[in-house]
Amino acid sequence: MDAPQQPRLPRALLLGGPGWHPFSGHFRHVVELARATLHVAGSVATTAEPEVGWCAAQRIRLALQDVEGNDRNGVLRSAWEILKSIDRSELGPARGLDLAALFLASDARGTVLAGTGLVAVYRILEERAQSLLPPDHPLFTIEGIPERPPGLLALKEDTGTYIGAARSGVVLPTKGLGWAVACGVRVPP
Repeated sequence: MDAPQQPRLPRALLLGGPGWHPFSGHFRHVVELARATLHVAGSVATTAEPEVGWCAAQRIRLALQDVEGNDRNGVLRSAWEILKSIDRSELGPARGLDLAALFLASDARGTVLAGTGLVAVYRILEERAQSLLPPDHPLFTIEGIPERPPGLLALKEDTGTYIGAARSGVVLPTKGLGWAVACGVRVPP
């Protein structure tokens, strides 16, 4: 009898927040187009009532279904333009200023990473989380929905799972599968 296969993890994850509702306002979304793929993990309105957080996250997730583009840069530009077009009143009491999101866009040439509202990005290697960027990296200065698309980071290794840590997030467990649980991923016993 063959051993059961590990479920495939999402490419982009975001750590949950502190408190009773660690995944309030969290969303994940994947857009697969003919020539490019976009993976997004984010949160918005996390300190609002859970229903408000859910509605704000759902608004973003549904809007991202309209992402288009022919390459990794195009899908990211499209995603940022879509986020800018959302009525801020639909994004919770902070009107989207608390948005934290990690974007991974891939095409035949590789993968680029972008984000907003993050304080750290980790890459999972052999079930261990390793910090990808130094704490003073420019990626960590972007907040909310920027007027201009933020810069992109081309990844040398474009396989595996990447985790973003929001400003209001929790500390990432670096050993075992604790990181998966901290991101809301159900891990079989």
